[in-house]
Amino acid sequence: METYQGVKFNCSRTSSSFNYDEKLENLNQWVFLFTELGLAPLHKTGAYGNQSYRTSSPSFIITRSGMYPQKELNFKNYVHVTGLDTENNTFITEGVAVPSSESFLHNILYRTLPHINAIFHGHSSLLGRYAQHLDIPVTKQYHDYGTPELADSALQMTKQGHDFFILKDHGFISLGKDLETAGKMTLDYYLKLIRLIRDL
Repeated sequence: METYQGVKFNCSRTSSSFNYDEKLENLNQWVFLFTELGLAPLHKTGAYGNQSYRTSSPSFIITRSGMYPQKELNFKNYVHVTGLDTENNTFITEGVAVPSSESFLHNILYRTLPHINAIFHGHSSLLGRYAQHLDIPVTKQYHDYGTPELADSALQMTKQGHDFFILKDHGFISLGKDLETAGKMTLDYYLKLIRLIRDL
């Protein structure tokens, strides 16, 4: 597995602030809960994983790169991604921070899947280990983090009808029509995991 070395794209910030509503407070609660449950565990420069919700087509608000989740909302932990200049590999953003290293993944899924309005990406070695027992599909090939190739592998899973799946040797993806759907689907699999381990 590749060692984290920061984002693999450029950013062009158009504003140091962005408009948000109560959905950001809700997202922050899910982000904090995932870390507390070990679904987005901390490392020395932040937390593994990234979460987002759609604001329009194809704009979205996403956790920042190197974010330490906080129980109380701090809007500086989030970035509004409003576009992508593919020629220069540059995300157009609003907010003071750099968006998550997996912004390519969120961007391509929002652009391609109009019915998806929330994306949760976390890391759980146990979910990966017991994926087959839990009937969780897994991508066939490993791809480095933060790359278009990893994003495309996620897209291919959605084309097979999967809303919850694991990126091989990386982490899980949960897709929903809203934040509650994506979050609760993850918790359902987490509960199944706990029951499975208990009964082994």
